[in-house]
Amino acid sequence: TPALPGGIHPMTSAQYRKSIGLCVFSWFVFNNHRQFLPRMICPAAQGRRLFKTAIPQEPTIVSDFPAQTDTNPTTSQPRRIILDSDPGIDDAMAILLAAQSPELRIEAITVVSGNVLVDQGVENALKLVELAGRTEIPVARGEKYPLRKKLITAPIVHGRNGLGETELPFPAKTAEPGHAVELIIDLVRAHPGQITLLPLGPLTNIARVLLKQPDIAEQIPGIILMGGSIEGGNATPAAEANIYNDPEAARIVFESGIPITMVGLGATHQTLLQRSHTATLAESRSPIARYVAQLADFYLAFSESIGFEGGALHDPLAVGLAVDSSLATESRPMHIAVETQGRLTYGETVANRYLLRESVEDAGDHYVLTRLEPVEPNAQVPVLIDADRFLRYFMDRICAPPRVLGNSRGRC
Repeated sequence: TPALPGGIHPMTSAQYRKSIGLCVFSWFVFNNHRQFLPRMICPAAQGRRLFKTAIPQEPTIVSDFPAQTDTNPTTSQPRRIILDSDPGIDDAMAILLAAQSPELRIEAITVVSGNVLVDQGVENALKLVELAGRTEIPVARGEKYPLRKKLITAPIVHGRNGLGETELPFPAKTAEPGHAVELIIDLVRAHPGQITLLPLGPLTNIARVLLKQPDIAEQIPGIILMGGSIEGGNATPAAEANIYNDPEAARIVFESGIPITMVGLGATHQTLLQRSHTATLAESRSPIARYVAQLADFYLAFSESIGFEGGALHDPLAVGLAVDSSLATESRPMHIAVETQGRLTYGETVANRYLLRESVEDAGDHYVLTRLEPVEPNAQVPVLIDADRFLRYFMDRICAPPRVLGNSRGRC
C-alpha cells in the first residue's frame, strides 16, 4: 500500500478496528502492569490521528508540559518564592535549606496547621529564621483548620512541639500582624507572574487565596508542592498526609489551572537521610548543621521504627527542585484529580498517567466504548530523582555558614 506523507500507511477498516482494540487493551494493561511490559505504541493513533497524544512511552525527561520557568534560578537571578509550611521536622529542614540557598529569594513564610497547630508552627518558623540569620523574612499566621475535615496533627512523627522535642531560644522576632492569605495576595499582586508558591503542608492557605480572588491564579507562574502520591499513601493506604489533611483545598489547587509540580512520595522516598549523614552534620562547625542533626534524631527514630533505613527528605526535596529542576531525572505530565468522596480513597491524588479518558455510548442494557479522548495534564510529576546529587546539595548547603555571615560554602 502506498505510504501517506510522513511515511504513514493507510489502514483498512479491519486493521483499524484491530488497532483500536490493541490501544484499549494496552491502556488497561499499562495501568495495571506497566513495570512488566515493553514500550508500546498505538497504530490507530498514527494512522487516523485519533488522539492528541498516543499512549506514551516512558520518557526520560518530559518537555511538553508548560514549564514554570525557562531556566533554573541563579544567585544573580534568584527565584522569588513564598514558603507555605506547617513546620514539623522536615519542614524545618526545608526552611533552613531554602534560607541557605542564594538561588531562592524568600518573600515570606506563611504558616498553616498540619504537623502542628498553626500557633506552634508560627513560633517554630520564627525560631528557624532567627537560627538562619534571616530575620528579614516575614512570617505570617494562616489557617488553623482545614476547609471541611477535622485536622490531624502528628506528634509521633515530629514531636509535640513539631521540632522533635529540641529547643531553640524563644524568638525575638514577631509574626506579621495580618493573615497569611492576605500577605500571599498582596505579594502576588505586587509582583504578578514573579512569585512561585512552595506549599510544604496542607493546601488550606493556598485554596483560601484562590477562593477569595480566583483571578489571582493568572498571576502565579507555578506551584511546587510537596504532597500527593501516585503509588499509595502514608496517611492512609491511598492518601499522602498533606493532601489527606485537606483534600477539598487540594482539589481547588489542582483545578486552578496554575502549572503544578507535584513532589510526591514516590520521589521523596528516594531521598533518605541516614545516620551516617546525621553523624557528619553533628560534627560540623555550622550551628545550622548541628541543629539539623538534633532534629533528625527524632525523625529517624520514627522512620526506623516503621521499617525505613532513614528519614525521607520530603519537604527539602521540593526546595531542591525549586533550585534545580534537573535533580528530577525523569518527570511525567499527568492529570491529577483529588478524591473527596471515597470512603477508602478520600484524599487520594488519582493520576491519569496516560492522559486518556474513555468515551461511551448508551446501548440500552449496556454501554459501548467508542473512543479514547485526550485529557490535558495539570501537573508535572517527578518520578526519578538523582538522590546522590540531591543529598550532596542538601549537606553542602546545611553545612555552609549562615548566609548572614557570608556566602562561602562550608564543609561537613
